[in-house]
Amino acid sequence: MNQAIDRFGDMADTWVAVTRLMADTQCVLTMRLLGLSGVWSLPEGESQAMVGEKVPVFTEAALSGTFAIMSGRSPHKVFRETLKPISSKASANRERLEDRGPLIFGRRVTRA
Repeated sequence: MNQAIDRFGDMADTWVAVTRLMADTQCVLTMRLLGLSGVWSLPEGESQAMVGEKVPVFTEAALSGTFAIMSGRSPHKVFRETLKPISSKASANRERLEDRGPLIFGRRVTRA
């Protein structure tokens, strides 16, 4: 019984991580599209950064997943290990872009 509860908890944690990644990804995508259309404040070189960050992060994710498989972890733990680098990058991007804020009449809106 205790193992079933532990497994359920691990699987629930996995799906919470997936849901968080989906939300972060959607936020980053929206802010970047708004930025490319001139509505959101983006830092210089953001369009190059959003392309250039993919290969290193996905390579790190693949290696994390591979090491988890080689260490004999269960499938949902392998999945979680694979998600970690992607999730941390998406979360960092969301926080960084959120702090930039929208543009109104070409000026950045600062938070009080």
